[in-house]
Amino acid sequence: MIPTLLHDLLDHRGLADAQAPALTHGDRTWTYGELARWSAAIAGWLREQGVGRGDRVVILGHNNCEAVPLIFAASRLGAVFVPVSDQLPARQLEHIVTDSGARLVVATSAGASAAGRLADASVRDVAELPALPGPAWPGPATPGAAPCLSIDPACLIYTSGSTAMPKAVVSPHRQVLFAVRAISSQLGYRDDDVVLCCLPLSFDYGLYQVFLSCAAGARLVLGDDFDAGPALLRRLVHEDVSVLPLVPSLAVLLCRLAGRGGQLPSRLRMVTNTGADLSPAMCQQLRAAIGDLAVVPMFGLTECKRVSIGEPNLDLSRPGSVGRALPDTEVLVVGEDGKPAPPGTVGELLVRGPHVMAGYWNAPELTAARFRRDSLGQPVLHTGDLCRLDADGYLYFAGRGDDIYKQRGVRVSATEVEAAALEIPGVELAAALPPNGSFGSRLTVTGDLTPHRLLAELRARLGEQKLPDECRVMTALPLAINGKINRRALDEQWAQAAARSPGLVREGEPAGVGP
Repeated sequence: MIPTLLHDLLDHRGLADAQAPALTHGDRTWTYGELARWSAAIAGWLREQGVGRGDRVVILGHNNCEAVPLIFAASRLGAVFVPVSDQLPARQLEHIVTDSGARLVVATSAGASAAGRLADASVRDVAELPALPGPAWPGPATPGAAPCLSIDPACLIYTSGSTAMPKAVVSPHRQVLFAVRAISSQLGYRDDDVVLCCLPLSFDYGLYQVFLSCAAGARLVLGDDFDAGPALLRRLVHEDVSVLPLVPSLAVLLCRLAGRGGQLPSRLRMVTNTGADLSPAMCQQLRAAIGDLAVVPMFGLTECKRVSIGEPNLDLSRPGSVGRALPDTEVLVVGEDGKPAPPGTVGELLVRGPHVMAGYWNAPELTAARFRRDSLGQPVLHTGDLCRLDADGYLYFAGRGDDIYKQRGVRVSATEVEAAALEIPGVELAAALPPNGSFGSRLTVTGDLTPHRLLAELRARLGEQKLPDECRVMTALPLAINGKINRRALDEQWAQAAARSPGLVREGEPAGVGP
């Protein structure tokens, strides 16, 4: 059976592999049959709350186990689920609930209190959801009519991007399922895999672990903030984890914990990375720490989920590459004239394929600018990202348009500065900030080195003209909910630290070491 709606993924597993373990949270594991039964019961409960086709249901939480059957329950009714972290600031939460026009908010206790003060929508606590029914799920009694079409939205995924307020990408069933199939064909999740997801389900990288695991029949372990901290190594070992999706901050943590000794995860065979660059040095540290490990680079955007996936350990043969385009996907790099750029030339990345989403919710002008039509009337995503392709079709990310700035007469990319910093021995994480009204270009890193050595090593790699105006070594960088570096918070921290001591701007001057 080829699934056409999102819940078809779960129903297939619920019938074919009813006793296979599907979801682990804390010390509880549900089988695929139990998960399918639970989602069907929740769908009935949603219907009693007045939820129907096209209604938006905000799922407000942080990797709580109820979120997974809720997602599939909304699909059963043709409703649109909206995954949101309950750690969002109140202002952003209010915007999402209002902008989505949610009929219902289903929230953790922490989220329900905040949402109840802000929303016109009905707010219910996850504790009110029906418990798992038993004892057996026979599958849909009769085929019946589909609750919606495959071209209808399955979910709205809010992403802040570079703007102050989050915007939602409209993700139809058809596009989501194509992305799942295409990614699965490259990553090769297996039915004996155990996938640990410490990434929030409000982050599409985390959310798709639910779908990829279900498509493969793998067991998904939902992690929390503690699992993404000191307990990471213990959880990997205890659950016999074989696949770990991560971002650079999680990779740094894993290497630190592995370096302290103790039992290592013997079944961990693959880590994947997207959202931010994982330097070749960090890839090597991961392999040295864990052993026989495949490190898989990927590149994507919420607007099309995934663009490219590299072969395992691609950093060894093509450092900096994020792989080649997914099957049935075309990537183009174009110059300012809109024409394809020669191999090796940096330009804007355009993406064509069945996974290009339907646009932005309540944002027709932005949709028209980013989701355009080609000469054949097919959608083309104008990403705004700067990339280059080599002669063999391998993609390299060079930064975003708003990360480019002019300094000492030359164009500089913040991504280029970060990449140079990550090559320096001792550097773990790096974040470059373009000039603003108060400061020039700035670089902040974490790791075991002095600001003086950082500046000297950068000068050797970038030259004098591209050297940041100020450099600072900090013990930690502020992280967003999804584990990526929070650049807005870093900008604020820089201003606070600069009031106490300036960053190092030239060798021989006092070293500015932040908190």
